[in-house]
Amino acid sequence: MKQHVRVVFDRKKASAKTGTGKIELCVYLKEGERKWITVGTASPENWMSVSNSRSITSKVEHYEQVIKAMELLKEDMTISNFNRYVEFEQLGLNQDKVLFNGNDLRQSFVEFCRKHMEQENLAQNSIKDIKVVLKSVEESGLLNTLADLTPANVRAYDAWLRKPNTRTDYTINGYHKKVRKYTKILWQQEIISIDPYDHVKFPKGTNKERHPLTENEIIKIRDAEFYGRKDRARDLFVFMAYTGLAYCDMCLFNFKTMTELHDDYYYIDGARLKTGSNFFTPILPPALAVLEKYDFKLPIISNQKLNDYLHLIQDTLDIRNEVTCHIGRHSFATLMLTYGIPIEKVKRMLGHKNIATTQIYAKILKKNVEDSVNEILPTLR
Repeated sequence: MKQHVRVVFDRKKASAKTGTGKIELCVYLKEGERKWITVGTASPENWMSVSNSRSITSKVEHYEQVIKAMELLKEDMTISNFNRYVEFEQLGLNQDKVLFNGNDLRQSFVEFCRKHMEQENLAQNSIKDIKVVLKSVEESGLLNTLADLTPANVRAYDAWLRKPNTRTDYTINGYHKKVRKYTKILWQQEIISIDPYDHVKFPKGTNKERHPLTENEIIKIRDAEFYGRKDRARDLFVFMAYTGLAYCDMCLFNFKTMTELHDDYYYIDGARLKTGSNFFTPILPPALAVLEKYDFKLPIISNQKLNDYLHLIQDTLDIRNEVTCHIGRHSFATLMLTYGIPIEKVKRMLGHKNIATTQIYAKILKKNVEDSVNEILPTLR
């Protein structure tokens, strides 16, 4: 049997520049009559799995049936006739399923999310996180159109997210929060009849508790002798641990344009890449020593590689708690609180929008005090 519909990936070679390309259906009607239908986007690595999803294979089967019907009725095999058959079938037989308040429910959910995201003033890290979630939506093949936004399909998407068994409840809840943001917008704008997330419930999970390093552990890392990449990784960690900068903000740090000298200390005056909130934090002497070592231009290493080297340093120095970029920032916060800096000022140093976020560090500090007391009191004479 002659095949009239085939799946084509990245016809316009966009993936070389953007990392993703369109998945299209090429509907061959007759010589000179081909209709191209976009059914998704994917990366070169995963487009085969996406194209084999039920949502795409069902479209291929459906369009083959449409062409077969046109041939049986001896219709002229033109794009306009093909469109007429498809539209007649969908609108004539399933009008209640494809229209709501005059809105076409066959439009792409992911495309709606992308367009809305472009209109928001989001930080680059937030955009990156949303793109990861939208990619998972496309790969699942379960929430392709607005008509697919049903409680049953959202539950199926949740099950799909759990299939690799590598994502925690907390991570999966983060995916759902980002998807729900857009289903809620659609419902509020009366484009869909219900927000499917109002009718489902998933476990939220808890974030893995991070343990900041003690001052002695930071000094141990600071004073250790390393060479090459380990040395640079250690220096970057020390800089974060004595300024409170997150990795992404450290990468953007420019001493000439972002610092002010007040009394005996330089201060970094900047805005967080993740949230856009302002921060004002001191460059403490160990961090300044790092800057002087590199002539005030930090040697940037990728986040993944930096954490890899920090894990090696952790093992070498036999440090019990995890050593990562983010632990450096956490350790700075607890260090400041330990030395009696008011929590409101620590909030400003870290660039937190809400003091509740900063209070997490105060709770950790309180727990450390309790642990120390429990260890010391039994030996008190």
